[in-house]
Amino acid sequence: MYKKLNEEWQINHLIKSGKKIEYGIDTPIGFAGIRYSYVQTKQENDLLQVIPSRYRDKCTLSLMEVNHKIPAHTDSGIEAIINFYIRTDRMRTQFYHPRDDVETVQIANQTDGAIFHDKYLKKSSRFMAHPGEAYLLNVSHPHALIPSQKGPIRRTAICMQLLDTSWDEAVDMLKETGYIDD
Repeated sequence: MYKKLNEEWQINHLIKSGKKIEYGIDTPIGFAGIRYSYVQTKQENDLLQVIPSRYRDKCTLSLMEVNHKIPAHTDSGIEAIINFYIRTDRMRTQFYHPRDDVETVQIANQTDGAIFHDKYLKKSSRFMAHPGEAYLLNVSHPHALIPSQKGPIRRTAICMQLLDTSWDEAVDMLKETGYIDD
Protein backbone atom coordinates (compact mmCIF):
# COMPACT_ATOMS: atom_id res chain seq x y z
CA MET A 1 0.00 0.00 0.00
CA TYR A 2 3.00 2.27 0.53
CA LYS A 3 6.78 2.24 0.49
CA LYS A 4 9.11 4.86 1.92
CA LEU A 5 11.85 6.05 -0.41
CA ASN A 6 15.37 5.73 0.97
CA GLU A 7 16.43 9.32 0.34
CA GLU A 8 15.13 12.72 1.47
CA TRP A 9 14.46 15.86 -0.56
CA GLN A 10 14.40 19.45 0.66
CA ILE A 11 12.08 21.42 -1.59
CA ASN A 12 12.83 25.03 -0.84
CA HIS A 13 11.62 26.88 -3.91
CA LEU A 14 8.37 26.35 -5.79
CA ILE A 15 5.97 28.37 -7.87
CA LYS A 16 2.27 27.54 -7.75
CA SER A 17 0.61 28.49 -11.02
CA GLY A 18 -3.10 27.79 -10.87
CA LYS A 19 -5.57 25.23 -9.55
CA LYS A 20 -5.67 21.79 -11.19
CA ILE A 21 -8.48 20.16 -9.18
CA GLU A 22 -9.83 20.05 -5.65
CA TYR A 23 -11.78 17.53 -3.61
CA GLY A 24 -13.69 18.79 -0.59
CA ILE A 25 -16.42 21.16 0.45
CA ASP A 26 -16.92 24.90 0.63
CA THR A 27 -17.65 26.06 4.16
CA PRO A 28 -18.52 29.50 5.57
CA ILE A 29 -14.83 29.92 6.46
CA GLY A 30 -13.47 28.66 3.13
CA PHE A 31 -12.60 25.47 1.31
CA ALA A 32 -11.93 22.30 3.38
CA GLY A 33 -10.24 19.35 1.68
CA ILE A 34 -7.42 18.62 -0.78
CA ARG A 35 -6.39 21.02 -3.50
CA TYR A 36 -3.98 20.20 -6.34
CA SER A 37 -2.24 23.03 -8.18
CA TYR A 38 0.16 23.28 -11.09
CA VAL A 39 3.68 23.70 -9.76
CA GLN A 40 7.21 24.38 -10.85
CA THR A 41 10.22 23.77 -8.66
CA LYS A 42 13.97 24.13 -9.05
CA GLN A 43 14.23 20.55 -7.74
CA GLU A 44 12.06 19.08 -10.52
CA ASN A 45 14.95 17.25 -12.18
CA ASP A 46 16.07 15.85 -8.82
CA LEU A 47 12.55 14.56 -8.12
CA LEU A 48 12.26 12.97 -11.56
CA GLN A 49 15.47 11.01 -10.93
CA VAL A 50 13.45 8.51 -8.87
CA ILE A 51 11.88 7.24 -12.12
CA PRO A 52 13.91 5.68 -14.96
CA SER A 53 14.29 8.26 -17.75
CA ARG A 54 12.27 6.22 -20.27
CA TYR A 55 9.15 6.56 -18.05
CA ARG A 56 9.39 10.25 -17.14
CA ASP A 57 6.90 11.26 -19.83
CA LYS A 58 4.30 9.35 -17.75
CA CYS A 59 4.86 11.67 -14.75
CA THR A 60 3.09 14.85 -13.76
CA LEU A 61 3.91 17.02 -10.77
CA SER A 62 1.32 18.88 -8.70
CA LEU A 63 1.35 20.73 -5.42
CA MET A 64 -0.98 18.93 -2.99
CA GLU A 65 -2.36 21.08 -0.17
CA VAL A 66 -4.50 19.57 2.59
CA ASN A 67 -6.25 21.74 5.17
CA HIS A 68 -8.73 19.32 6.75
CA LYS A 69 -9.15 15.72 7.84
CA ILE A 70 -9.75 13.63 4.72
CA PRO A 71 -12.09 10.62 4.98
CA ALA A 72 -11.23 7.17 3.62
CA HIS A 73 -11.21 7.33 -0.16
CA THR A 74 -9.59 6.06 -3.33
CA ASP A 75 -8.12 8.50 -5.82
CA SER A 76 -9.64 9.10 -9.24
CA GLY A 77 -7.83 7.91 -12.35
CA ILE A 78 -4.54 6.90 -10.75
CA GLU A 79 -3.02 3.93 -8.93
CA ALA A 80 0.55 4.95 -8.06
CA ILE A 81 1.82 8.30 -6.80
CA ILE A 82 4.93 9.54 -5.04
CA ASN A 83 4.49 12.26 -2.44
CA PHE A 84 7.53 14.40 -1.59
CA TYR A 85 6.50 15.96 1.72
CA ILE A 86 7.21 19.62 2.41
CA ARG A 87 5.03 20.15 5.48
CA THR A 88 3.12 17.37 7.22
CA ASP A 89 1.54 18.81 10.38
CA ARG A 90 1.86 15.34 11.91
CA MET A 91 -1.02 13.86 9.91
CA ARG A 92 -1.22 10.09 9.56
CA THR A 93 -1.96 8.35 6.30
CA GLN A 94 -4.16 5.38 7.27
CA PHE A 95 -4.85 2.59 4.78
CA TYR A 96 -7.83 0.24 5.02
CA HIS A 97 -9.16 -3.07 3.76
CA PRO A 98 -12.77 -2.72 2.58
CA ARG A 99 -15.36 -5.30 3.58
CA ASP A 100 -17.04 -7.36 0.87
CA ASP A 101 -20.35 -5.50 1.34
CA VAL A 102 -18.75 -2.06 1.10
CA GLU A 103 -20.89 0.93 0.20
CA THR A 104 -19.26 4.00 -1.32
CA VAL A 105 -20.25 7.49 -2.41
CA GLN A 106 -18.69 9.92 -4.85
CA ILE A 107 -18.40 13.68 -4.79
CA ALA A 108 -19.24 15.53 -7.99
CA ASN A 109 -15.78 15.57 -9.57
CA GLN A 110 -14.65 12.03 -8.70
CA THR A 111 -14.42 9.68 -11.67
CA ASP A 112 -13.54 6.15 -10.56
CA GLY A 113 -12.48 7.18 -7.04
CA ALA A 114 -14.83 6.83 -4.09
CA ILE A 115 -15.39 7.79 -0.46
CA PHE A 116 -15.89 5.02 2.09
CA HIS A 117 -17.86 4.93 5.33
CA ASP A 118 -15.74 3.78 8.29
CA LYS A 119 -18.12 0.96 9.22
CA TYR A 120 -17.22 -0.86 5.97
CA LEU A 121 -13.47 -0.71 6.58
CA LYS A 122 -10.84 -2.56 8.58
CA LYS A 123 -7.65 -0.66 9.45
CA SER A 124 -4.52 -1.80 7.68
CA SER A 125 -1.10 -0.12 7.66
CA ARG A 126 -0.40 3.54 8.35
CA PHE A 127 2.47 6.00 8.42
CA MET A 128 3.27 9.52 9.54
CA ALA A 129 5.44 11.32 7.02
CA HIS A 130 7.94 14.00 8.01
CA PRO A 131 9.16 16.95 5.95
CA GLY A 132 11.75 15.84 3.41
CA GLU A 133 10.53 12.26 3.22
CA ALA A 134 8.97 10.69 0.15
CA TYR A 135 6.52 7.79 -0.12
CA LEU A 136 5.23 5.71 -3.00
CA LEU A 137 1.49 5.17 -2.41
CA ASN A 138 -1.05 2.81 -3.93
CA VAL A 139 -3.99 5.21 -3.94
CA SER A 140 -6.36 2.65 -5.46
CA HIS A 141 -6.64 1.26 -1.89
CA PRO A 142 -8.85 3.14 0.58
CA HIS A 143 -6.81 5.61 2.63
CA ALA A 144 -7.51 8.59 4.89
CA LEU A 145 -5.54 11.56 6.21
CA ILE A 146 -5.99 11.90 9.95
CA PRO A 147 -4.66 14.71 12.15
CA SER A 148 -2.72 13.54 15.20
CA GLN A 149 -3.21 16.80 17.06
CA LYS A 150 -5.80 19.57 17.32
CA GLY A 151 -5.49 22.84 15.48
CA PRO A 152 -5.26 24.13 11.95
CA ILE A 153 -3.90 21.81 9.26
CA ARG A 154 -1.57 22.78 6.45
CA ARG A 155 -0.06 19.68 4.85
CA THR A 156 1.82 20.18 1.59
CA ALA A 157 3.67 17.87 -0.77
CA ILE A 158 4.82 17.68 -4.33
CA CYS A 159 2.72 14.86 -5.76
CA MET A 160 4.18 12.90 -8.67
CA GLN A 161 1.44 11.03 -10.47
CA LEU A 162 2.64 7.99 -12.40
CA LEU A 163 0.09 7.94 -15.23
CA ASP A 164 -0.99 4.60 -16.71
CA THR A 165 1.29 2.82 -14.24
CA SER A 166 0.28 -0.03 -11.94
CA TRP A 167 1.51 -0.33 -8.38
CA ASP A 168 3.77 -3.25 -9.31
CA GLU A 169 5.24 -1.32 -12.25
CA ALA A 170 5.90 1.69 -9.99
CA VAL A 171 7.64 -0.51 -7.42
CA ASP A 172 9.82 -2.00 -10.16
CA MET A 173 10.71 1.50 -11.43
CA LEU A 174 11.86 2.65 -8.01
CA LYS A 175 13.81 -0.56 -7.43
CA GLU A 176 15.55 0.00 -10.78
CA THR A 177 16.64 3.49 -9.76
CA GLY A 178 17.57 2.31 -6.25
CA TYR A 179 15.17 4.59 -4.38
CA ILE A 180 13.36 1.72 -2.65
CA ASP A 181 14.88 -1.38 -1.19
CA ASP A 182 13.15 -4.72 -1.11
